[in-house]
Amino acid sequence: MQKPLSDLESLFHIKITDHALWEEALTHKSWAYFHPGEHAENNERLEFLGDAVLELVISTVLYKKYPKRKEGDLTLIRAMLVNKDKLAEVAEELKLSSYARVGYNIAERGMNTVLANMMEAVIGAMFLDQGMEKVSAFIQQYFLEDLERKVGNQDFKDAKSRLQEILQADFGILPEYRVLDEKGPAHKKIFRIGLFVNDQLLVETEGANKQDAELKAAEAALKDSLWQNYTLKN
Repeated sequence: MQKPLSDLESLFHIKITDHALWEEALTHKSWAYFHPGEHAENNERLEFLGDAVLELVISTVLYKKYPKRKEGDLTLIRAMLVNKDKLAEVAEELKLSSYARVGYNIAERGMNTVLANMMEAVIGAMFLDQGMEKVSAFIQQYFLEDLERKVGNQDFKDAKSRLQEILQADFGILPEYRVLDEKGPAHKKIFRIGLFVNDQLLVETEGANKQDAELKAAEAALKDSLWQNYTLKN
């Protein structure tokens, strides 16, 4: 049975002003499918917003806290702190599944992704309903609680090196970067790169050169743990 939003108010120490917004944040598209007569909005738009808010808050904190770190280091630190696994972990800690509206067709193995996306949607709802100050405090409490220990004086490797290490250690395979398209004049080309693992396309990105596009692809894969959506073991 779904818990009432009043319990969520106590959990977050807030007073909800827009109840429909929070209901939307907690509604997966699978629930809407099984309840067509209720005209419920699903949480995908709020997930999009929450992802942007989360990235802004984390990036701002890291920018101010580590003035001597390079952009590449900050990107990797952010990917370490915020990814689908961490989002699902926070959602579990908050017991968001008790408030969620999810269809019966969602298998247990798929709930981690559902909860991770729902966590982003809740962040989006909190931003709209409570403002930046409140959502920033929430994000710092749950995502930056042990920042110093996690970061320390580590010499962070670039995203491509880190992704290669993970795939080699866990699956004994290497990522492959393929040029999918080139467009634009010779002096200002745009390259579209596909990141493949075991011939499975994980993500596509674009860049002003191949190296830039490959780095963006690796960063995207690390951020969302994209390899978890595929069967990679031989």
